Amino acid sequence: MADQAGTFPTILTERLRLRQFESRDDIGLHACLGDDKLMRYWDFTACDSIQETRRWVRILAKTTSPYEALAWAVADRKTDECIGMVNYHHREARNHRLEIGYILNAEWHGRGLMGEAAQAMLSHCVDNLRARRITAIIHPDNTPSIKLVTRLGFECEGGPLRDYWHVGGKYMSPMLYSFIAPR
Repeated sequence: MADQAGTFPTILTERLRLRQFESRDDIGLHACLGDDKLMRYWDFTACDSIQETRRWVRILAKTTSPYEALAWAVADRKTDECIGMVNYHHREARNHRLEIGYILNAEWHGRGLMGEAAQAMLSHCVDNLRARRITAIIHPDNTPSIKLVTRLGFECEGGPLRDYWHVGGKYMSPMLYSFIAPR
């Protein structure tokens, strides 16, 4: 459920609070963006330092326009500790489509939290942004991410998208998954 207090759409779930990034989220986000294992399937390399992650937190905290992209800190509802991120980007409002991304601190894996966060974000995108087509670009070896989007109703539409990402001096060829919202 979205909390309408303020301009940033805070979303509450049973166990999570999806909220705007704050400077205090640097350590929590660095547990994600600074983890080589978690970042191995992303379209950029892991952050080398907390300073690099702080730069990302500043950028993400300022992204409050829902027109092209928006990122939420995924926070534990009880402690408000940042444990990950969900976002949408490459939004084309006229065509009712956008792309999503997500990451969760490895210490919090295996509890269904990313599914809870991603479902809440999807609902927001469909209900509030009128998105009809939502895509996720996923490396074919990222089995947990593929299982997550499949549980959410996404289907594989194609790929590999040859040499789609250039990361750390090499090319990656991810798959395209999509969700079509009911009319």
